Amino acid sequence: MNALRNLRVNAKRLRVAQGLSQEALSERAGLGYKHYQKIESGNWNELYLSTVEALAKALGVTMGCLLDAPPKGKADRVANLKAGRRRKRI
Repeated sequence: MNALRNLRVNAKRLRVAQGLSQEALSERAGLGYKHYQKIESGNWNELYLSTVEALAKALGVTMGCLLDAPPKGKADRVANLKAGRRRKRI
């Protein structure tokens, strides 16, 4: 897993946990809504440290927290939700 994917997964996980919309987080971080939307969806291949820093500050975490591998299982759940797949309950 690379840093961009970690950032995407962690930012979404933390944003949702804090009850923020993409628009609210982008405003809090001082980013354009469309810019943040591209980061979270994985359609952005270049990222500046200043952007990571702004997102970390807006989410109240360190930059390392955003770039580290997400807790086990979290990345898979986010990927499954993005792909429209849901886990079956047994």
